[in-house]
Amino acid sequence: MTAVEHDWRRTHAVIVAVERYNGSEELNLDGPVRDAIGMRTWLTGRGVPPRNIELLASPMEHNRAALQAAHPEYRPAERRDVREVFREGLREIDGDWLWIYWAGHGVQTRGGRWSLLLPEASDTDLQGLDADSLVDLVRTDHLPWGAADRVTVIIDACRQALPTGAHERADDPQPFTTDPQTSPERPVFWMRACQAGAVAMEQEGAGRFTSALLRQLEAAGNAGAALDLDRVGKGVRDEFARLRETGSSRQYPTMHVSNWEQQERKDWLGPPAPPLAPEKRRFRDTLVLAASGLLAADPAGSAARVAARLCAQFTTTPPVTRALSAEALVDWALDNPHGTVTLLAELSAPAPVPAEIGKACHVLQGKWLTRAEYMELVALLGRLDDRGRYAVAGEARALFGLVDLAFHDPAGLADALEGLLPRPDQLPQLLRVVERFAAVDDGAVAADLRVWSLRCAERLGMEGQLKERRGEAKEHAESVKAAGLTQDQGAPSSGSRGSVQIRLHPSNGPGQRRTYEVWARRGEDINSLVKVDTPASLEEIRHGLEAVLNAQPYTPDTLVEFFVPSTDLELAVHRWQFAQPVKRHLGTDYPVVMRCTEFREPQRHELWKRRWERVGAADTRELRWLPDHMDCGEVYAAVQQTVDTPGAMTATPLRARPDVFNACLFGGVPVLIWHGEAEPSIAEDEVRKLLGEESPLRSLPQRLRELRSDSDSYRSHHARHMALLWDDPHRPLPDQLDLSAP
Repeated sequence: MTAVEHDWRRTHAVIVAVERYNGSEELNLDGPVRDAIGMRTWLTGRGVPPRNIELLASPMEHNRAALQAAHPEYRPAERRDVREVFREGLREIDGDWLWIYWAGHGVQTRGGRWSLLLPEASDTDLQGLDADSLVDLVRTDHLPWGAADRVTVIIDACRQALPTGAHERADDPQPFTTDPQTSPERPVFWMRACQAGAVAMEQEGAGRFTSALLRQLEAAGNAGAALDLDRVGKGVRDEFARLRETGSSRQYPTMHVSNWEQQERKDWLGPPAPPLAPEKRRFRDTLVLAASGLLAADPAGSAARVAARLCAQFTTTPPVTRALSAEALVDWALDNPHGTVTLLAELSAPAPVPAEIGKACHVLQGKWLTRAEYMELVALLGRLDDRGRYAVAGEARALFGLVDLAFHDPAGLADALEGLLPRPDQLPQLLRVVERFAAVDDGAVAADLRVWSLRCAERLGMEGQLKERRGEAKEHAESVKAAGLTQDQGAPSSGSRGSVQIRLHPSNGPGQRRTYEVWARRGEDINSLVKVDTPASLEEIRHGLEAVLNAQPYTPDTLVEFFVPSTDLELAVHRWQFAQPVKRHLGTDYPVVMRCTEFREPQRHELWKRRWERVGAADTRELRWLPDHMDCGEVYAAVQQTVDTPGAMTATPLRARPDVFNACLFGGVPVLIWHGEAEPSIAEDEVRKLLGEESPLRSLPQRLRELRSDSDSYRSHHARHMALLWDDPHRPLPDQLDLSAP
């Protein structure tokens, strides 16, 4: 138990909240000030005098008034002020208990060190203080023994590894102090929002960890009551366990207790591990024997050296024992993600881990990457945008038939790909996926992924196999590029690897006759396929387009874009039927979308681009439903309520759809789905179910193609009538051809 009963008037606190940094707006963090105010409110509610609380903050402007009202005497959180409070101010306190709370950005820098970023940090100069040294500081003369009997340290900050190459932009975090520890026995209860290498999530403008902690602190008792921090920690742990069960969090708060009661020392990392099943126990014993043999082959003391190297990667502290044994090292590894592979790789280097030992690691933890390899992979995937991660996931789908492979979260994608456990003596499937992506992409991140992949293969003793796969990947990339399917940096978020753009000019004269042009677009390469400057009927255009498409390399990923006036958005071009060599509809062969450049005036172009940027990360839940009773002004007001809304959907009747089209186009809405029947009989929930309630928005063109294929034989099926405006501002029409030219 860690229950402490004392006079709360003898408690002191230092609270730091860093929101505003010396960089771009993207570096600022909205939330720490609210969390700091919440922590202050809880402390004063317990009976801590406000004069005993030192609060330092760099608030966002819109949070400044609330901070001023809560704590008028707050100080800036710049480096000079922080150092003065921690190095000098703590000497002046007289109490029983010191609470330290820090909220803001944190990163994991070289050597696994945890840097708490200061307000002076910028995008290219990540300055910070060493979080681990904060515990060292409270055991030095900066906090004299008589100043506080015990200390609680709470840090709500990320500990995510910096992307490859970003280390050079980050200073080594400065220690809070370099003074020797004079009070090493001082009890410390240290709570951290997440494990090493992870992200501390926010929810509704507050740190998820701090919110859970405050709830548990409130539930632990009123002012004057004993406070059991074990109970508080268990409550926080249980809250996050429930979140992980629902899939809404991957965060593991960690708690380190040292000398709190009877010299105990323990770490909590999520829920306690259940006892090993008999089969896993046998594999655990196999690892112990393997580790023993590897240690015996080295000079005395190698276990301690290995443990020292592992400290930079593991999230828990090493076993407290005078002589580290192979058994203690294996059990320590089992408590850490990727721990067994990391341990065995350290022990056997530079030789590869034997296959039977690798199998034991797979059975026990389901992993084959070391912790360092995994963190580097997550960082590399994090450097890709959503489109790049979608392409990586696409290679896994193509190679192994994986479906529903999430790609928004770099760690989630890394986990899914590593979950393709390799067979003995075979190159891991993950490395095949990386090599295929890197061969096609040719970007800077792809080059770094190839370096990472080679290092993994060398550790596994499979460099030869990797080079064979690289040859296959190169051939694959050449065939892809020859077919014109290379990833288009301006491609729509459907994952399309090229497109055909068709411009239908307004009808001229009777019979709905039009001139038209067709281009093939692949990356920056744009080729004119046909131009028809003699007005043609829709039937003649359909025949002409069929001939053009039949002459092109076919892939169902090729986007077909129709650029039309707003008055022609109702053209059901996706239902155009082709006859050769078999009867089929255009919309079942290709993802077909509509484009319209009307009402996209330059002065409103930024709004259009801003909404489109949301398409890559959004899902279908973010599409705004437009009821069928709205007029043009009401539709415009609805889409303007949130300028980050990526798109809308409607089942408005034919007579009212021109108003919907005009309002959405003028409002910069890039994505619009509508039902093409004159009087649609479909409700909002039916449309959402049809599209997939949580499907990535970027996959919408391909999703509609699949739905149209499924419903092709059923004339009454709603999917036959769904049309899509998919208006990417970065993929305009090529310069207009001069149709009067010879």
